[in-house]
Amino acid sequence: MSYRWAVIIGLVSAVNSAAMLVSLSVGIMLPDIKAEFSLNPAQAGVLGAISPLATILLSVPLAALISRFNPRLMIFVGAVHMAVFGLLMAWAPNYELTLLFRFIFMVGLVGRQASMAMLIHQWFVATEVPRVQSVTQVITSSVQIAAFAVLPWVLIWLDGWRNTYFALATLLGATALVWLLVSRDREAESTPARPSTEKERTPMSAILRHRIIWYWGVGTAFCLVGVSAFMTFLPTYLHDERGLSLGMAGLITAGIPLGNVMGAMHSGWVRNRVTVRRQQMYLTGVLCSAGMLTMALAPVPWLVPFGAVALGWACMQVYPTILTLPYELPEIKPREVAVVSSFLFTLFTLGLIIGPLLTGALQQLTGSLRTAFLIVPLVHMGIFIVAFASEHGLPPMPRVQRDRARAVALSAPAGGD
Repeated sequence: MSYRWAVIIGLVSAVNSAAMLVSLSVGIMLPDIKAEFSLNPAQAGVLGAISPLATILLSVPLAALISRFNPRLMIFVGAVHMAVFGLLMAWAPNYELTLLFRFIFMVGLVGRQASMAMLIHQWFVATEVPRVQSVTQVITSSVQIAAFAVLPWVLIWLDGWRNTYFALATLLGATALVWLLVSRDREAESTPARPSTEKERTPMSAILRHRIIWYWGVGTAFCLVGVSAFMTFLPTYLHDERGLSLGMAGLITAGIPLGNVMGAMHSGWVRNRVTVRRQQMYLTGVLCSAGMLTMALAPVPWLVPFGAVALGWACMQVYPTILTLPYELPEIKPREVAVVSSFLFTLFTLGLIIGPLLTGALQQLTGSLRTAFLIVPLVHMGIFIVAFASEHGLPPMPRVQRDRARAVALSAPAGGD
């Protein structure tokens, strides 16, 4: 296995996984935190909402700032930052400090997206990016599954949420140190600088120049509305309206991230056969809608896991290829790649927030989660609107053009791969 995959992708994924465990663990630890600090439901909700709120507020400004610096070192700095505030969360004597430390922790977690985008741009050609995104999504979804399956037992074994936070923050600090010792920068190809009389544009301007980012980012956000809605409320629906135990409902819901893993592993194969990305959007929309309707309308419970896996699988057919888009835009610069990638994640996060909020509001209005689950796929149809509009006036997604000369150069860099 080459250095690029074993260290750059493998080790940075290990750093990200340790950080994600700290972030995702709040859901598992919330009952203990709520009991210790005597939190009301609103306070507990705010603690859980800090992560998406930080992503929306900080992604683009942090990307513009972090893209000024070396991405390898910024990954280390971000990991150390998160480890320190993970330890402070373990120490926090009250709710207010826990909330503050969690928000500051999220600064490092959000900033890693910009560093990761620049690192990928440095080590991989555009045609390799879909495979890179698929691999990282497999790891991300696996960590998500592990967080819900393993962390409850770790919480018991370590006797409390504080000790668990301390252990996870220590693990994050250890991976940061390994990254600093093992990782290295790729030597940039020397290209003569071209004189220019134009004022250098800011990375933020890339968001306004490339309208395609808005269209397809919003289209993918429509997809994530359904995923987040079912991830949040499917256990409650299966328990309250279908009569399943919470344990069985949790196992069935795990089918969605399991489908993510399977879908990310297959996305390269699908991408080679469905080469027009607009058609990929149609495929994703049809299968996601079918999965959601199966979970809502299945006459027998054993059909529900098939709908869950189908939803997770289908979402991963468009997600990696959309994340490839910033690397393929014409005349895009490395700092602009970081900003555009972070802007996409902001749009994705909006979709993830809207899903649970919309479903909860519909449940309160109609008194039935099943009715809410039947309405959510209608919102999901926005993905078809964007794909259809791209054929009738909106900019189509650019095709990937293989840069063979650069690909050969990158496959055998000086000093080993």
